[in-house]
Amino acid sequence: MNIHKILANAVVLTGFILVPFIPFVILSQTTFFPFIVGKNFAFRIVVEIMFSAWVVLAFIDPAYRPKKSWLLGAFVAFISILTISAIFGENPAKSFWSNFERMEGLVTYFHLFAYFIVASTVLTVRDLWRPYLNFHLGAGVIMAVYGVMQWAGMLKVVQDGIRINGTLGNAEYMSTYALFNIFLAGFFIVRQSFTTTGERARVAIYGAIILLQTFVLYHSGTRGAMLGFIAGLLLVAILIAIFERNNKLVRKSAIGALLAIGLIVGGFIALRDASFIQQSPVLSRLAAISPSEGTGKARLMVWGMAIEGFKERPILGWGMENFNYVFNEYYDPNMWGQEQWFDRAHNVLFDWLVAGGILGALGYVSLFACAVYCIWRRADELTILEKSVLTGLLGGYFFQNLFVFDSISSLIYFGTILAYVESMSHREVESVYGQATKSADSKLKVKSQFKVGEEDLTIFVSGGAVVLALVLIYTVNYNGYMQNTTLIRALSERSEKGAVHNLELMKKTIAYNSFGTAEAREQLASFSTGAFDSSKGISEMQKQFIDLAKSELEKQAEELPGDARYQLFAGSYLSKIGEPQRALPYLEKALELSPKKQFMSFELGSLYYNGLRNPKKAEELFKQAFELAPEFAEAEMYYIKILVMNEKRDEAAAIFKARPIPGVSL
Repeated sequence: MNIHKILANAVVLTGFILVPFIPFVILSQTTFFPFIVGKNFAFRIVVEIMFSAWVVLAFIDPAYRPKKSWLLGAFVAFISILTISAIFGENPAKSFWSNFERMEGLVTYFHLFAYFIVASTVLTVRDLWRPYLNFHLGAGVIMAVYGVMQWAGMLKVVQDGIRINGTLGNAEYMSTYALFNIFLAGFFIVRQSFTTTGERARVAIYGAIILLQTFVLYHSGTRGAMLGFIAGLLLVAILIAIFERNNKLVRKSAIGALLAIGLIVGGFIALRDASFIQQSPVLSRLAAISPSEGTGKARLMVWGMAIEGFKERPILGWGMENFNYVFNEYYDPNMWGQEQWFDRAHNVLFDWLVAGGILGALGYVSLFACAVYCIWRRADELTILEKSVLTGLLGGYFFQNLFVFDSISSLIYFGTILAYVESMSHREVESVYGQATKSADSKLKVKSQFKVGEEDLTIFVSGGAVVLALVLIYTVNYNGYMQNTTLIRALSERSEKGAVHNLELMKKTIAYNSFGTAEAREQLASFSTGAFDSSKGISEMQKQFIDLAKSELEKQAEELPGDARYQLFAGSYLSKIGEPQRALPYLEKALELSPKKQFMSFELGSLYYNGLRNPKKAEELFKQAFELAPEFAEAEMYYIKILVMNEKRDEAAAIFKARPIPGVSL
């Protein structure tokens, strides 16, 4: 075999060994958002190296080149739509790079597509899909054991103290990860014939994996994933009941499973108020699902905002990572008791309708549609049982995404499953190993790939691949990673030089000018007023921090004049440091961009009263906030106080009498 091909294969296969362990990466002491940043940078770097090596393989051997298919076409179309929508969207830079908290954006989907290409070709040519998927299951077992140890109190639980989250940092991410593992293990179970001791042993192992991952899914306490699990099981049972004709026992079992699931769900709904359910932390969360209360009510309001945003830009949307613009513009004032800076609709369809318009949403759905088409129309080697379980996996994952959103761990699994389905669309693959090799359906013939003089060109391509990998690693990752690690140093590192050291690090963080600059500016503002003793007055050192924060927040507001968040931050900061006139235009702009968000009126009203000494204007603003949602106690309190201060005690008393505030007397 050609030495270039051997080395390229070695590099790619090493990448496949690393990918399943990316969810375990945590850089807790050195990065900001340690559960997110390390995993995403690791995935990007691994894929960049794998893709560069794949270029060499594709040049040498046509078998490694992707073949035309509906799924490949859908993926290309989806990425193209997202790119166009980003270019013409509200914030193209954020659409491409995202931020430290999410690290999605176009750059992640480009890498996911590259991973899809490499996996769907290399693993097919080398006939390594079965061991690779089992390798994922093995990594999943390690993650599940970690979660069980959290549940047992042997390891720290990061979220809520009770919901296990493994090394993913979020119980929702953990539950989605478990969901993939459950269905993948089920897929391997139905591939066994149960006739030999070895196969029965494998069934026992896969069955144990399912039980373990189901335990993890349950104790993650994530309602969306549990509903997705039930939906996936229902879909599997329905498909088997409809299409399985050869094995009547299996078909009857599927019908029985449908009835059992129906009885269990119906019984749970009927008994949702029973004490044994209400006393269970997990079951009580599931029973608390309601469209009129708590999280359910908030989700419906956010979905309503998403619909309004879609109606404003129905074709290409606002661009990825720009949901915050929609949330601010169409903010529902009844959201006052919830998070004030939603950046996701918590529903995959609404997220894509906002990010990419109707074209983006259709592009996303087409990935599932084409995958299901390939499973049922092109994957002739699969049985009805296997097709049903694989479809159930995709269906359960899609359904749970109607309530949550993706992370890098779920995207890796999704890309892996899509690549596996794509591999089944091409039953014959030609490759060169110096001997005949096997594809899924036929033995391959050895073909000479080189003509005279092509060896020199191969050397050139191999050298170019090395350069490509280095360029990608540097341009895609270096500035962002260094900005992230420098930021955490600026916030936490101590030096003999004192605060001047942290100031230098802050300046260095911002100078990297990467996708974390906005986050750095926010942290700088907080640090500049929170890390010093104000009772001792403002020192020269603190003044330097304040001046830098003021300058950077104003830059941020000027760079993104349509983002209410940064107008608010700049105005609030300037107001806090005693520059009301300078703060005024920023806070007015923030209220203009998000007119129904009470907190905008609070800030501007406080500025008019305390900074600009205009109580009449302050009263107008507090009244506006109060009338948006009179049941909002904080808005009522602000309004009553300003009425009293403006000597309108009778009006204040009438409002207080109609809506008394607990713990407050007038």
